[in-house]
Amino acid sequence: MKILLYNDTYKHVGGAETYCLELLDKLPSMGHEVEWLAHGDDSPREKHHDVLPDYNKGRFNYLVSKYFFNPKAYRGIRKKLEEINPDVIHLHHNRYYTFSVMKAIKDLAIPVVQTIHDYTLLCPSQYYPDLYYDTPGTKTRRENCSLICSQGSCLPTTSRLAHPFAHDRKRRRIIKNMPAFIAPSLKLKEYLEKAGFEKVTYLPFFVDEEKWSFDMNRKKKNKVLFIGRVETNKGICLLLDSILKLKKEISDLELVIAGDGSELERIRKKVKTENLEGFVNTVGFVGYDKVNQLYNEANLLVVPSLDMEQFGLIGIEGLASGTAVIGSSTGGIPEWCIHGETGLLFDAGKPETLDDTIRAMLLDDDLRNRLTRKGMEFVKEKYDERKHFSSLLELYRNAETMM
Repeated sequence: MKILLYNDTYKHVGGAETYCLELLDKLPSMGHEVEWLAHGDDSPREKHHDVLPDYNKGRFNYLVSKYFFNPKAYRGIRKKLEEINPDVIHLHHNRYYTFSVMKAIKDLAIPVVQTIHDYTLLCPSQYYPDLYYDTPGTKTRRENCSLICSQGSCLPTTSRLAHPFAHDRKRRRIIKNMPAFIAPSLKLKEYLEKAGFEKVTYLPFFVDEEKWSFDMNRKKKNKVLFIGRVETNKGICLLLDSILKLKKEISDLELVIAGDGSELERIRKKVKTENLEGFVNTVGFVGYDKVNQLYNEANLLVVPSLDMEQFGLIGIEGLASGTAVIGSSTGGIPEWCIHGETGLLFDAGKPETLDDTIRAMLLDDDLRNRLTRKGMEFVKEKYDERKHFSSLLELYRNAETMM
């Protein structure tokens, strides 16, 4: 089977790109031909990577591409699809050229399935990061948010007026034109079905046991790790505040921040002006092949997302590597960070609870070691690679029969 993975960004910024790269690595060993198609300014890094230009530069082109139809993008995408001629297309993020991609696929009658990687189709304010940290109205937003709306008071006025004609229309068209969807978490599947999505299959991510093997010689100390986009909605500001408070109690405490984002420079300036070097270490973006080393150098991974994290792929990577994990109580995180069994949860609606949760995990060796052992056992059983690909390939075959 010839499989095309489509993602609208080529830069490796999150779990969707990580998952695409894993599929690109694993599927050929199962006898399948795989290509990855994305958009960006970079040259392809590997033989089976195809990179189209960004057709949405400029405010006008961005809005047209995202909410309507971009003829130039359509022509470029269709031409590349004709060249690759896949048996099935596996869509991932398709936020920026939604209608252009769907029309090209429909015109060429190519079977397709789509993995939904976040809540942006349901929540128009998903990427308004200023809503998530230390801003007026945050509590009201969390208490009243039903995710499936475009009328919420959390939206800026112009967006609140425009989204019923853009965001909601886009969601309805996707539901109508896409035959099958994949949700990596049960929580996301639940919300998609509430919003009218049909034929949604729950298929969680998988763990590569060899890649995330446990290092028995790891150095145990109070090193806390954050991996991900350095943005307010990912909880980085909240985590940094908690670590600064706990520094007074735990003398050898260290925070390692791995990732890139809009908050990175602000945090680096804070580290410099407040003489926090050696206590807070910002390492920037780390290649996927080096992430396991970070897990094995830390004894606690914190996933402090304040928005609805659909899954949190780094969490199961950390658990598989034998790193204790703390996660927020949002989205799909509690599905793998089971409180008191595989990790500890803090209430995202009560950020102050993160301090106590980190303190408990770092100061109680027996608790941390018990959760670590159970976490490793849990991810190996729950997120089995063979089960994942068996289900995924069945979805591909079913997509072919739907045409």
